[in-house]
Amino acid sequence: MKDFLYAYSDSIDESFEKGRNNEREAIARDMLADNVPIEKIVKYSHLPKEKVLELQKTMAAKAAK
Repeated sequence: MKDFLYAYSDSIDESFEKGRNNEREAIARDMLADNVPIEKIVKYSHLPKEKVLELQKTMAAKAAK
């Protein structure tokens, strides 16, 4: 039973973290759309700079279509 509870708890933690990351990415996309400097986006979204740059490239590619 303990193994099940640990697995269940880990699953909840993982889902929570995925939701937080999705929200951070949404905030970063909004900030990129408003032309906020990358350094500020990194500071306030708590995403790595590489991830913010990746989001920027993805948004630019979608805009080009």
